[in-house]
Amino acid sequence: MGLWAVHIHDGVLTWPWLVGGFLGALALCWLGMRRLREEEIARIAVMSSAFFVASLIHVPTLAPTSVHLLLNGLVGVLLGPRSAMAILLALFLQAVLLGHGGLTSLGVNTCVMALPALGAWAVFVSFLRWGWLLHPAKRWLLGFLIGGLTVLATAALNAVTLWLGSGEPLDALAVVVFLAHLPVAGVEALVMAATINFLARVKPEMLGLTLPAMPEAVTPQRQRQAG
Repeated sequence: MGLWAVHIHDGVLTWPWLVGGFLGALALCWLGMRRLREEEIARIAVMSSAFFVASLIHVPTLAPTSVHLLLNGLVGVLLGPRSAMAILLALFLQAVLLGHGGLTSLGVNTCVMALPALGAWAVFVSFLRWGWLLHPAKRWLLGFLIGGLTVLATAALNAVTLWLGSGEPLDALAVVVFLAHLPVAGVEALVMAATINFLARVKPEMLGLTLPAMPEAVTPQRQRQAG
């Protein structure tokens, strides 16, 4: 993993930021665990796995490194307030198994990923209530915007954290962090748009969408009974 990916490593941030990150991550997870139903655990596990695997799909950039898909917007849309739990678990496994990020910065990295995910969920729910998911063109547009803007928000939050929390002049690094994720935003916008459109057609309940019931087919027997 390159230096400029959205995983802050150990030894970069000062201790107040690290402590604050853990407190924030615990608060988000505690809120997500409230009234957790048993049937939701499987979906959390699946989305945590998808978030983990996304780190293996690298996107080359003009900077001397590569970045990877985030999928925290998709996690937010499908899990809502449970997002922080899935993200925390995936980031822990990434740090232990792949060396992405670190254990002392786990709380900060969780907040950086989970807060935009929750924002994506809030936006999605608002447009869901307005009936946007009933129209294919609007579904594509909504998915594209949520996917791209969530990545930009994550990269911006990560850059600000590096800039203010490192205790060193990392202004240039913070700018590179943001710019390096511009291609990721474009790719993830397309992935999100395609995924939302697909789920709306084959599994609308995953999006909280209830489609109108299809009319019953009229058979010759029904025609005779009607006559």
